[in-house]
Amino acid sequence: MNDILEVGRRLKRSLDGYITYRKAGAIVILVVVFFLYLGPGAVRWVLGKDQRPEVTPLQQCLRDKLGRVQGMLDGMNGHSDSGKFISYVGNGYLGLTVTPNSQINIKSKRTLSVPVQYKPLVHLSLEGEAEEEIAQVTDYLTGVVTQVQCLGGEDMGGGEVVTVSTSVYTHRTVPGVLVQDIKIHNPGARTVQLAVEKLGIAQWETAKSFTRVIEHGEGGMKYGVVTGVVDTGDKKVVVAVASKRLSSSIEVKSRMTHSLHLLTGVAYSEGVEDDQVEGARLDMEKEAVAAVSAAAAMTWQKLLDSHTDVWRKLWTSGFGISHSYAQGAINGDSINATMYFVLSQTSTPLHSAHTTTAMKSELQGYLSYTEGCYSGIRTLQATNLWTPLTSLTKVDTVVSYWLLNLEKNGCHNLIKAGADGVIQAMVLSLPGLKFSNHHLELNVHPKELHRDLTVRRLNYGNETHVNISLNVMEDNRAAIFVSLDKRNRDYYACDAGCLDPPVKLGLTPQQFPVKLTEPVTSILYVTADHEHMIDLKHTIHVVEMGEAPAHEQHVLELHRTGARLGGLHPLFWFSIATIIVIFHLFLFRLIYNEYCAGPSEKYRIRKYSDYG
Repeated sequence: MNDILEVGRRLKRSLDGYITYRKAGAIVILVVVFFLYLGPGAVRWVLGKDQRPEVTPLQQCLRDKLGRVQGMLDGMNGHSDSGKFISYVGNGYLGLTVTPNSQINIKSKRTLSVPVQYKPLVHLSLEGEAEEEIAQVTDYLTGVVTQVQCLGGEDMGGGEVVTVSTSVYTHRTVPGVLVQDIKIHNPGARTVQLAVEKLGIAQWETAKSFTRVIEHGEGGMKYGVVTGVVDTGDKKVVVAVASKRLSSSIEVKSRMTHSLHLLTGVAYSEGVEDDQVEGARLDMEKEAVAAVSAAAAMTWQKLLDSHTDVWRKLWTSGFGISHSYAQGAINGDSINATMYFVLSQTSTPLHSAHTTTAMKSELQGYLSYTEGCYSGIRTLQATNLWTPLTSLTKVDTVVSYWLLNLEKNGCHNLIKAGADGVIQAMVLSLPGLKFSNHHLELNVHPKELHRDLTVRRLNYGNETHVNISLNVMEDNRAAIFVSLDKRNRDYYACDAGCLDPPVKLGLTPQQFPVKLTEPVTSILYVTADHEHMIDLKHTIHVVEMGEAPAHEQHVLELHRTGARLGGLHPLFWFSIATIIVIFHLFLFRLIYNEYCAGPSEKYRIRKYSDYG
């Protein structure tokens, strides 16, 4: 206590006398630092704004549920509905956003953009006055959207919160089936009643509905079957939808779990004439019912596993890029989401139960024929392919642009193979890879390689997977690393110009320098034909060649930190600028008083006794 009083006395004595410019400057600097750094926090503390708001039992329930998938979200293998992407499921045959008001969309040319006036999803809510916290998570690796609801009333405690977990997906091997798997858990001491809501037909004027009994494992179930006509502009399409009939409410007893396994069958025709509509109604009805029967013949776990296995196989190949803080940069979240939406609107005939052996053999041929793909500018630089994905219309537009771009730039055969080929084409297009005349080449200007890129398990033929990494090294120069994950023969690689001897590839990554040639040529070549690679140096006409120059530090810092000034926070530079300005103002005043002003006393603070 005495020490604090002594400091106070010294401070008072220092202020009782004359205030020099040095003292005044120090005081001003201390005041500026306080208001810039400590002031906002102190104000929040005084006003109590630093205190965390009280979390309700429903909010805590939702946090706990979402915490289980946080690793997936952090790894950018999915997104939540609180982000910048919509919740969507699709399999190339049918698709929809996951909301109670969502309607089915069917194929039109390249995308699932023809709406059917039928809303198939079921929504549950507690009867009476109740509160709700809800969130959705889209899992790219499995093609499943999971919705979590935490339900409760004002008189319900934290241990009585009712949870409803709903998984929605459009099945990959049975394309005409939409699956909604609902689990309700009531941990409380009282029975709860939940209202069941499904909108179904929504102003579909040509719709006709009737009831059919479809055999399930547990016996015959009543299904409502709706058939109708959808106008697609120049033609008419007949659509049939078969969905299970449900009661208007569900009772869940205390400390019990109740499950609902809902299947919706969808079938639609090609364009038909007016006199063919009635015949097509009967055919589509049979197809929709058959799709439900095929799915119902499997256990629910097998139904889910057969769907997710296809999605995991699609993601065998992939693309990675280091995060950039530069304005407008394309990052991993946008790339993964865009790839997911494109794949969701592309079918997988290689995995479909309806594809014959002969058709699968033909599709494998398309998948193997990669010549000329990808021949356009690398898609990382195509701005119209990376527009926001905040609505279904925007998603349809982006997907259409992607498929059109890949098709017109040499990847038409891969597109014919379905989603298995589409993901290969997308992975080729992102960094600028191209299959050309018995070799794979990486065609990108060295000045664009200021971020780390990774191509994972790219198919080269049927039985070879190539891994390519481009890393910015400590000297700010990019380097290439190439390895084989799987191979059926020997493969070789060379850098720009292929003047150096070919390097045999294996499981261990081989490093290659990034070279700049005049004229600019590809920076990497990979092939299984050793003689072809030796011949390449005579066909790549290079006037000058040397190692590509190092990237400028400010460009790298822009991507790494979002600032050109070395990554320090803008507030730091504002503080430095403020101190410099204040210093120069005092310096100017000192010089002015010394040379321009008349003789005068220094500024002095007078005590009250001075006036006595």
